[in-house]
Amino acid sequence: MGKNIGVWYLGHSGFAVNIGRKFLIFDYYLDKSEDNKRSLSSGVIEPSEIKDKEVFVFASHRHPDHFNPVILTWKEQLTNVRYFLSYDIPQKYVREWTNILKYNETYQDQDLIIKTFKSTDEGIAFLINIEGISIYHAGDLNWWHWNEESKSWNNNMAAQFKREVDLIKNHSIDIAFLTADPRQESSELMGMEWFLNIVDVKIAFPMHFGIDYGIMDRIKSTADNNPAFTKVKTISKRGEYFKLIL
Repeated sequence: MGKNIGVWYLGHSGFAVNIGRKFLIFDYYLDKSEDNKRSLSSGVIEPSEIKDKEVFVFASHRHPDHFNPVILTWKEQLTNVRYFLSYDIPQKYVREWTNILKYNETYQDQDLIIKTFKSTDEGIAFLINIEGISIYHAGDLNWWHWNEESKSWNNNMAAQFKREVDLIKNHSIDIAFLTADPRQESSELMGMEWFLNIVDVKIAFPMHFGIDYGIMDRIKSTADNNPAFTKVKTISKRGEYFKLIL
């Protein structure tokens, strides 16, 4: 019998994952919804909605599209919440109850294990084991390839990305949140493709695409030629809910 898992898309690189009484939140930054509702179905975290959960909050790095200080205010309403912030997040946001993680670290507490990896931009990526489920959130760890950059810059970025993926590939991953950024033009799915071809992933979600949902059609087209992309769940709106059985 598999575990029932709920996943909500919160916008950009933000996701929430519910496993039983455990509730994980990643890279939350959009705190307003288009319909002005404060609910998971609108892509907004309302603490009262999850007050009975054991909550784990993750922020992969300091960029404002990945970290919103509002997450720290949730502690006022949640009795059982833990925070895991990247080392590059400004000191003014660090509290005595925030866990600060660097890359290439392992954090373990009871049934929670977190391994961290070095981003190819800022901060870290998370590989989490909880309730027997493994979850990977890339943050900004991606194969960044920009046409306006030099060949040497792009080659160095490729090498850095592949080196980190080599550290991850020995782990089986149930749910992976992977960057797919349309600004990279023809290279938008390069990092995701490499990751899915190298790492054992059951289910993947694209992220970091802003509001350019057109990338979902390109993911579907890629799946016609690369079976690894059939593992990718396409997203149609903020607040969308996915029920998984793993």
